[in-house]
Amino acid sequence: MVDIRLLKTFCVVARLENITQAAELLKFTQPTVSAQIRTLEEHFGVQLFERIGKKLYITEAGKYLIDPSEKILEIYGETVTNMNCFSEVQYTRIGISSNYINSLLSPALLQLQTSGNAGKVNVEICLNSSSVLNGLNNNQYDIGIVHDFISEKYLNTVMIHSEELVWVGHKKLMKDKECPQIDEYPVINFRQGCTFRILCDELLQKRGLNSTFEYSDFDSVKNAMREGLGIALLPRSVVENLNKEINTFHIFNELSQLEITLFAITRKDKNLSTTVNTLVKRLQEN
Repeated sequence: MVDIRLLKTFCVVARLENITQAAELLKFTQPTVSAQIRTLEEHFGVQLFERIGKKLYITEAGKYLIDPSEKILEIYGETVTNMNCFSEVQYTRIGISSNYINSLLSPALLQLQTSGNAGKVNVEICLNSSSVLNGLNNNQYDIGIVHDFISEKYLNTVMIHSEELVWVGHKKLMKDKECPQIDEYPVINFRQGCTFRILCDELLQKRGLNSTFEYSDFDSVKNAMREGLGIALLPRSVVENLNKEINTFHIFNELSQLEITLFAITRKDKNLSTTVNTLVKRLQEN
């Protein structure tokens, strides 16, 4: 393997055709430059320069080496520049199992950004908790945030949030009823297989009810409820944030007695950045 510095010295000497001038430009001593050229000649087993009298001449082998050496130096320079970008900006990849998690993740990321510790962050919304786990195992994510407890020996699983689920609907759907009941309205449900769907179905089965509408993601369920299409089972914080905008959503008195719990998962065998460790703390505090 040729030292990249030898190729740089060779190119300077070849361009100037003078070892003394090359040494001054490179801030080396003349013997150092001469030794580097000899090392390169010994490596390739050919003579690169000839000295006749006081003048230095490049050989045919030396002329051939100029072009590939310059290309190698150019590629090396671009590589160093690009690698420095990675060292200057910390990159964090987060996989989440539901749009709902964004309502908690965004404030935590804002705190990191304000303190100057966020770096560059990529957030990917996955189909479910299993997809997040697969991404974590394939090194697609540095941290996963899921709404299912995942117990594996190689994982650090930390609870970061838990809150009550409530039945909610748009007030225009209630038509000024004083004590509306959930079995009087269409139910907007989540896709099969997700945790929200399992919890919602559990309550519906107790009441002998069925879903009227099904949506593939959390935001779609929330937006359908906002439009007055039916009632939905949502985290209380989401409903309270909606009512901050316009107080037009009714929370039913009938408590679900169910909670949604979120967990942060990381691999024990992966070196975590300061950003990831700080993010977990911020999520727990929020």
